[in-house]
Amino acid sequence: MYRPTVRYSDVYKSYVDDLFQSTHLDRNQIIRAALFTAAHSSVFLKLMNENKRPDVLLPSPQWQLDQPELWMESNPTIKEERRDVSDVDDKRTGEIESINDFDRRYTTRSDKKQKEEESDRRQRKSSGRIREVRKGGGIRIQIG
Repeated sequence: MYRPTVRYSDVYKSYVDDLFQSTHLDRNQIIRAALFTAAHSSVFLKLMNENKRPDVLLPSPQWQLDQPELWMESNPTIKEERRDVSDVDDKRTGEIESINDFDRRYTTRSDKKQKEEESDRRQRKSSGRIREVRKGGGIRIQIG
């Protein structure tokens, strides 16, 4: 378990104390929650991109937003997910122009499922033409 000593302004201390008083979370959970969500926050990533070294990509988080045990518990057991080495996100390359660009790109799983359903509906509504997007890649369009 990593136990850093964090030094920050009294403004942050006051805010964390206020959150502590208004929630059922302890101060450590509040700070872990902030770190947990920062990696998926467009504002944080934009700030990091503005201050990153030019020859280095920002790292991707090793967790997803659907893993609350990471910030709720002090020493959770997490199964690591293996990723392809060529899996590079745009968020690491500094190409985020606005908050909305990032938020559209990184949606929750339920949002993705909803978008797939909307796409299926649009394909069925098209009059006289069939457009098929294949999962393995490629597009087939049949008109008439």
